[in-house]
Amino acid sequence: MDCATDNYNGSVQRMAEKWGKSVKSKANLARANQLRFFKQVWLSNSSPHALVINVIAADLDKKEAPMKVHPDIVKTGVLTAAEVRKCLKSEEMYLNPAMYNLLCCGLESGKLKNGKKLLTRSSLRCLVTVAHEAHIRLELYLALKRQRYHKKPNTTHAKTRIQMWESFCDIVFNDRERNAETAEQARLAGIGVGNEDNAETVKEPEPVKSLCKKKYW
Repeated sequence: MDCATDNYNGSVQRMAEKWGKSVKSKANLARANQLRFFKQVWLSNSSPHALVINVIAADLDKKEAPMKVHPDIVKTGVLTAAEVRKCLKSEEMYLNPAMYNLLCCGLESGKLKNGKKLLTRSSLRCLVTVAHEAHIRLELYLALKRQRYHKKPNTTHAKTRIQMWESFCDIVFNDRERNAETAEQARLAGIGVGNEDNAETVKEPEPVKSLCKKKYW
């Protein structure tokens, strides 16, 4: 409000009209980059944390092959990409030790933009908020719909994604409430541990203020 008062004759509307397109463009670019990092960490053939490989165009352009689930996940009885999607959308994903561990390892790897590699074993509750985890799980869920998946750049699809994200927030919140402690104890015991895992726990960060519903942070 102070900025609008000082520079735009007190009009928030004028300020929005001035910068709206620029902010939207930068936000879309940041989101696209974020999705690219998600795919590099959890869907790339070169990543030790990939839930499924032979998914993204960059890998398929080198060699066409059917989608293949990570061996640790297969050992839990989840055999196909469709079943991985179902697990990502489930309120019991935390009870799959391999899925839980690979998501943690990816976050701990420091490979996400502005991320820092952790030398200690952590938990999803400590690493990301409910809202952030819902975003990750949703984007992986969508990307695994088919090989070379690419989102539709239209308003209708954007509204659908928002609705899906809100649904995933509820899913993640319930998963944490019911299963987080079990998942964390299993990981500390080494169940489902894959490559580049760690050995200790870290303190949970301070809560972050947001426009998102408080219970999702």
